[in-house]
Parts: sequence; structure tokens; C-alpha cells
Amino acid sequence: MKLSYIIREGIIGISRSRMPFMNSVFSVTIALVFVGIGILSVDNGLQYIGDLQADYDLEIFLNNESGMKETRQIAAIITEYPGILRVEYLSKEDAAALYNAEFGEDVLSLLDDNPLPSSFRVNFDENHRSIAYIQSFIQSMEFLEGVDEVMFKKDLFDRVQGIMQKVYTIAAAALFLIILSTVFLTANNLRLMILARYEFIEAVRLLGASDFMVKAPFFLEGGILGFLGGIIAVLIIIGLETALDVYQIIDLPIRIMNYPEVILGLILFGISLSALGVLKSVRRMLRFVA
Repeated sequence: MKLSYIIREGIIGISRSRMPFMNSVFSVTIALVFVGIGILSVDNGLQYIGDLQADYDLEIFLNNESGMKETRQIAAIITEYPGILRVEYLSKEDAAALYNAEFGEDVLSLLDDNPLPSSFRVNFDENHRSIAYIQSFIQSMEFLEGVDEVMFKKDLFDRVQGIMQKVYTIAAAALFLIILSTVFLTANNLRLMILARYEFIEAVRLLGASDFMVKAPFFLEGGILGFLGGIIAVLIIIGLETALDVYQIIDLPIRIMNYPEVILGLILFGISLSALGVLKSVRRMLRFVA
């Protein structure tokens, strides 16, 4: 009986206060859109910086005397090393082509023989991209026969690491402020929705209903409100990502559809935010109802 009453009154309550309910759904949706965009913006920003950093991990130059057999052995050792994300082999001809593209001169026209060495460009995955780990890798490579030099742009690597740390700190603070403002904004709109039901709350209290029976239908309304707000927010974010792709404004490496945990998190956050906001507003109103 209690469950059927809660469900019935919750659904009826939505129809009774349709406009305040829709305004609250709109408020929650906008708030969740800002939260979702904030999270995805941080992830995409860090991904771009991480990709930039990966492009400058290190390069292993080989001796000019190294043959293909020795080169394949070195490639196998590098590939099997833990934490390696990508290995790219550049032959002497590839190195000459890069030189020509960068300096606009044909190295073979300047010299009789190609002096540029073949090399491996090595990128580490995110979990192993640290100074200590990369330096231990360099020490292992320097002892290999056929390796002439290992070049690691440590200064640039440190600079990018510092930028990533600053971005992460600023983004975390910004997201906290967005979520905090979201809570206050949503709570105010939910309070207006509850005020529209003042007569209902007063009537059921006069009939002797317990606090739980008064709050439960509103709790259900808040859950439905938050669920709708979360779903609509996710659809809006998907629409924005699609627009960016269609108009070729920016190529996002991270999209919300690739992270179902973000979608679920937004919906659960919307439900929790709305349900708790409704309960808080009802509890405050019960203090003024006989």
C-alpha cells in the first residue's frame, strides 16, 4: 500500500506541478551539461598534452655499421620492454627525407654519401612516462651493441609535465566550483518546485501522515527529475560533439560515448542531486507546517 501510494503520488505530483517540474529539469540539465563538458574538456586537454609529450619521448640512433639483423634484434628488445606504447623505425633514407623537408636541402646533393644514421623513435604509455623510468630504459639501451646514442629531450619533457600538472590542478579547482555552483542553482530551483506543493504537504500532514510518507513521493519526483536531466544532458553533449565533428571545428580524441562511466556518473549525479535537493527542501518546509 505504501509503495503504491508513493508511486501514485509521485507521478500525480509531477502532473500537478508541471511547469515547476519542467523548470527544475531544465536547471538540472544545464548544470549537468556544464559538469559533463568540464570533465570532457579536461580529459581532452590532458590527452592533447600527453600526445605532445609522447612525440618527444626519446630517439635511439644506431651505428652506421649496424646491419638489418642487428637492427631487428634491437627492435625486438625495445618492443618487448615493458611500458612501450609505440616504436617507429626511421631508415637512413627516411632521415634524409626528413632533413630535406625541414631544411629544404638535399643532403645527398651536399655530400657523396648519406651520413644520417637510422634510428628508432620510442614512445611510452601514460603509466610509464616518468623521468626515472625513461632514464632506466636509456641505461638499458646504451649497453646494446649497435646503439650509438640515445637522445632524450629532458628539458622539454619536464616542461610538458609541469604544464600537465598545472592544467590538472586548475581543472580540478574549476570542476569543483562548477559542481558547487550546480548544487546551489539546482537547490534553489527545486525549492521553488516544492513551494508549489505547499498545500499538498499541509493537507497530508493534517491527515496524520508521517514525515516519511510526506517525503517519499517527493524523493521519487527528484529521482525522475534527475534521471531526465541526466539523459537530456548526455544527448546535448553528444549533439555538441557531433556538431564539432560535422563542421570540422576540432577533432576530439575523447568523446562521451567512449566513456560509459561518465554517462552513468552524470545520470547518477543528477538523480542524487535532485533527490537530495528535494528532500532538503521538503524537510525545511515541514518545519513550518503544523
